[in-house]
Amino acid sequence: MLRKWINIERVIHSIKTAAAVTIGFLLTRLVGFPADQWIVITILVVMCSQIYVGSVIQKAYLRFLGTIGGCLGATFALVMFGHTNMTIAITLGFASFIFSYLATSQESLTYAGTLGAVTTAIIMLGQTPTIAFAAERFLEISAGILIATLVSQFFLPIHARTHLRREQALTLEHLRNYYIAVMTPTREKATTLAYQEFEELIVQSILKQRKLAKESIREPLGSLYDPKKFALTLYAERELLRSITFMHTALMHIKKTEYSWLTLPEINLFNETIMTALNHLIQVIDKNYRETEVILLPDLSILKLNLKLQMSKASSEDLIYMNGLLFSAEIVVNSLERLAKLYGFSVCDNTLPAGENNPS
Repeated sequence: MLRKWINIERVIHSIKTAAAVTIGFLLTRLVGFPADQWIVITILVVMCSQIYVGSVIQKAYLRFLGTIGGCLGATFALVMFGHTNMTIAITLGFASFIFSYLATSQESLTYAGTLGAVTTAIIMLGQTPTIAFAAERFLEISAGILIATLVSQFFLPIHARTHLRREQALTLEHLRNYYIAVMTPTREKATTLAYQEFEELIVQSILKQRKLAKESIREPLGSLYDPKKFALTLYAERELLRSITFMHTALMHIKKTEYSWLTLPEINLFNETIMTALNHLIQVIDKNYRETEVILLPDLSILKLNLKLQMSKASSEDLIYMNGLLFSAEIVVNSLERLAKLYGFSVCDNTLPAGENNPS
C-alpha cells in the first residue's frame, strides 16, 4: 500500500542527498573552510535532480570542468589586471557571454557552462577577490562535487542499468499489448486514438531506454553493461513496432476479409505463439527468471500456405495489403528470434498444426 503513494527509490535518493549534505557540513567544520556554504550548495546542485549513479557522475564531471574554467578565468583577470571595478565588470560580462554560449550549445555542456559562470561570479564578487580566494572557492566546490560522487556511487547506489532492464521489459509489454489490440479477432476494435496511444507509449519507452543507456555507460562499478547488445535489442524492438504498425494499417484496408482472416486457426496459433514468446522474454528481462530454455516461434511457411485460399478471394488492392501483412509478420518473427538469442534462449519453429496443444 505504501508503494502506491511513495516511490521507494526517490526516498532512498533523498536519504543519500541528506547524508551527503551532512558529510559536507561536518567536513567544513573539521577542516575549517572559510566559506563552508559552497560545499553544501554544490552537493545539493549535483545530487538533487539526479537519481542514477551515471547521471550524477556525468553532472559532477561537467560541473568540475565548469569550476576549473571559472577559476582559471577569474584568476587570469586578477593576475593580469588586478582588483578594480572595471576588471570585475569586464570579466563578468565576458565570462557570462562565453559560458552562456557553451551552456546553450549542447545539453551535455549545460552544467559546465552554468557552473563556470557561477564560479566566476562567486570569485569576482567576493569581498576580497584574490588568487588565494579563487583557490579556496575551487577547493570548496571541488570537495562538494567529490562528496556527491562518492556518496552516489557507494551509499545505496541506484544504477541506471537496473532501470534500463525494467524499461526494456516494459517496452516489450507495450509491444505485446499493441499486438493483441491489432490482431485480436473481434469486431469491437480499438479507436484510432487508442492505437496512437499504444505507439506513443512504445516510442516514449524506447526514448527512455536510450537515455538510461547513456547513463549506464558512465557507471564504472556494478554489473557490466554491453552497449552492442543494447543496440541490437533496441533495433529489434523498433522493428517490432514498425511491423505491428504496418499490420494494423494493412488490416484497416482489408475491410471485407479482416474478421474472417483473423479467425483462421493458423492465425490464432500464430498469435498465441508470438504472445507466449513475448511473455517469456518479458519474464527473463524483468524477473531474471526463465521457465524454459527454448522459445517457440511460429512456422511462417505453414501460415503462408494456409492463407493462399484467403488471398485468392481478395481484390487486387487487398492482395497488396495482405502480402504486406505477411511480410510484416515475417519481420515480427525474425525480430523475436534475434531478441530470444540475445537473451540466451534457443529457438525452434512451432510446426504443430492448428488444433493441437501448444507445448509452450
